Amino acid sequence: MKEIKDNNGNLLAIFISYKSIKKEKDFVTDNSLDFQLASFNLKKDTVVEKHYHPSQDRSIKTTSEVIVVLEGQIQVDIYDEDLKLIENQLVSKGETMAMFAGGHGITVIEDCKLIETKQGPFDEETDKIRF
Repeated sequence: MKEIKDNNGNLLAIFISYKSIKKEKDFVTDNSLDFQLASFNLKKDTVVEKHYHPSQDRSIKTTSEVIVVLEGQIQVDIYDEDLKLIENQLVSKGETMAMFAGGHGITVIEDCKLIETKQGPFDEETDKIRF
């Protein structure tokens, strides 16, 4: 797991490599963040207790986004709140990138399949600003 922060120490993104998933449960985000991220390394016959998440009113200020690469490779460019490039991160098959703040761009390095998850509802006109 690798945290990417801006020059002021604010969390911009988290990268999780397949090889770094060693703990049974590893909640890598602080509970106060708008989006929670964890990795699991579970053994056969492990049972996760039945549960549900009750409806709650929440005030979410940002749109966090998670990308899981299933095949191939991408490069994710991470920008701070001033849209200055902070870091380029390669994300390959089996790896995950979560973006929490600032900006980001993606370049496909190898043909890839990926899954993207982000908070909704999502309005293309107000929730995405291209730069």
